[in-house]
Amino acid sequence: MKDVVWDPRETRRESQSTINRHGSGIVSTTATAPISRGVVEQQLDRILASSQFAGTTRLNRFLRYLVEQSLAGNAAELKGYAIGVDVFDRPEDFDPAIDTIVRVQAGKLRMRLDLYYAQEGVDDPLRIVIPKGSYSPHFEVAFDPEAADEAAPGEADTARYSIAVLPFDNLSGDPAQEFIADGFTEEILNALARFRELKVISRHSTFRYKDRPADPRDIGNDLGVRYIVEGSVRRWEDQVRVTAQLIDAETGAHLSSEVFDRTLSAQGLFEIEEEVAARIAAEIAEPHGVIHRLGTRRRAGTEALDAYECRLLASEYWRKPTEETHARVRDLLERAVAIDPDYAGAWAMLSIVYGDELRGGYNLRPDPLNRALAAAQRAVELDPLDVAGHHALFLMHYHLGEFGRFRAAADTALRLNPNYPDMLADLAVCTAFTRDWGEGLRIMKRAMRLSPNPPGWYYWLPAWRLYLDDRHEEALTQVHLGGKSAWGFEILFEAMVLGQLGRVKEARPLVEAIEADPDRFKHLVSHNFRLWHAPDELKTKIREGWRKAGVVTEL
Repeated sequence: MKDVVWDPRETRRESQSTINRHGSGIVSTTATAPISRGVVEQQLDRILASSQFAGTTRLNRFLRYLVEQSLAGNAAELKGYAIGVDVFDRPEDFDPAIDTIVRVQAGKLRMRLDLYYAQEGVDDPLRIVIPKGSYSPHFEVAFDPEAADEAAPGEADTARYSIAVLPFDNLSGDPAQEFIADGFTEEILNALARFRELKVISRHSTFRYKDRPADPRDIGNDLGVRYIVEGSVRRWEDQVRVTAQLIDAETGAHLSSEVFDRTLSAQGLFEIEEEVAARIAAEIAEPHGVIHRLGTRRRAGTEALDAYECRLLASEYWRKPTEETHARVRDLLERAVAIDPDYAGAWAMLSIVYGDELRGGYNLRPDPLNRALAAAQRAVELDPLDVAGHHALFLMHYHLGEFGRFRAAADTALRLNPNYPDMLADLAVCTAFTRDWGEGLRIMKRAMRLSPNPPGWYYWLPAWRLYLDDRHEEALTQVHLGGKSAWGFEILFEAMVLGQLGRVKEARPLVEAIEADPDRFKHLVSHNFRLWHAPDELKTKIREGWRKAGVVTEL
């Protein structure tokens, strides 16, 4: 993902002591004795024949090259230049610092391996791992410490909805362009698979529908899925148009439709595929996406809710939180984890709701941060591959000032799903305040691109930056875009900007609202300045704006 650049210090695996736990309950440890070449080659063949790799020529070739070179004793020579020339057919003057194909494809390769071992390869005896920051593969033996002589249990079924991505149609009029349509199909499938509450049908199961029109209801019944994604790709000259529709397989109704026009001269084809796939996946599967919005509407009037339905209704809370909705959502999520104690997604959201007791000043109970941290840790323990748990975990480590742990959890969240807008938006604020404003704003821009109708609080970070730069009219526009999005902060934000603009009369109703409930606003300011580690420069200028607006209470 180009917008985010973490430089975490990788801890090297020590062969005697390194143990990695996977979501299945399986543990893997780097082998302390040589593994026979035949065992590694068998595992490689198993991976390359899987649904994650069988249709991916580039990644198939890439993984085979890395493993074979390592087995041949050439692991030290696995550098970006050699890989670009040998695997991706780059010319001899190839510069990996300029042409990032090796780095981009390595990220995709790591993600595909994660997905393979979370699904088809969950019980495989050997794991092939490409550590971040290196192209040299590690070979890890997997075993179940609780029952080493029994078959390892499979990963718990975390999916709540099933979806199939049908092969996209090539409308270019040239059969030679078929690979472009296949590439978009593959990338969209890949991006959707990162959302853990979706069960995504493999490419092999859907490919038989290529060039065979059929009623979506028949396809849904045949594949056993609730939703279908279908679409088309058309290329002419240097233009590409991608259309995508989400279809309800039970009724055949079209639930959403999007069209993307891109220029190949401005972006490479791989970049366009990745960008469009990320946008489609987020629009469909993110917490504010089509599937969740539809589910919320269907269930909003009932109290007979299962664990997932409780979590589904909770996802709407962040669009416009209030003290009343916070209390209801907290009750719903506590009910969800009581109904299903192994539901990682509900534990993750409960962690963030517990944190809102301090962030928003809502329904405060004792020790909210430790409750929130425990819930986040429980979510990650239950499902280490679910981004929602790592999102909650990095947020709590950040609030507690544990920045090393924050960066490790954030790096994991990004690797698992760089297309999760709410996670990106929170990460943007953390990054801007403690690392780099420019990087934080780039992350927020990506979050907004992935969420065309984002919650209002997404606009706060750009508003703060504009405010610091004395671009007060532009900052006010951002505040208005945010609307009444959370916690009453919009009153504080608008008052400080109007104060800097000298529009004291206009700010008067806001000042009166602040002075009418000083304890609440003091809570908001003191706790959030501390929790978000707001820069001193920003805190000073915010208070200056309030004074200019006429706020007497020291916030």
